[in-house]
Amino acid sequence: MKRTDGVTEGIEMTLEKVPGIQYAFIYGSFAENPEDHERAVDILVLGGPELVEMDEVISKAEGKIGRSFLTTSFTIRELRERIKLKDETILTALKGAKTMLIGDEKEMEAALGAQG
Repeated sequence: MKRTDGVTEGIEMTLEKVPGIQYAFIYGSFAENPEDHERAVDILVLGGPELVEMDEVISKAEGKIGRSFLTTSFTIRELRERIKLKDETILTALKGAKTMLIGDEKEMEAALGAQG
């Protein structure tokens, strides 16, 4: 879980403004290779943010940072259900490289039932 360029700090500062986010992290190709400027940055958000507000601040951040963000949001309960259903995309996101933006990774794992 390493810090990357200004993309990480920019989206972290953006998401901190949105109430209701308990955990958020970057996963996928950007977490594995932050030098890859071709792909969008995948972000998983957990909690109960106001989705319209979150979309608005992320849209503004995309313009400022110059990157596209693909944001997926679940409540803790919804994500637990996806884990129980063995949703491959979710399991890959949780087990793969990630950069935490909001919250602590160990606390998130405990909240999800120690998946990983």
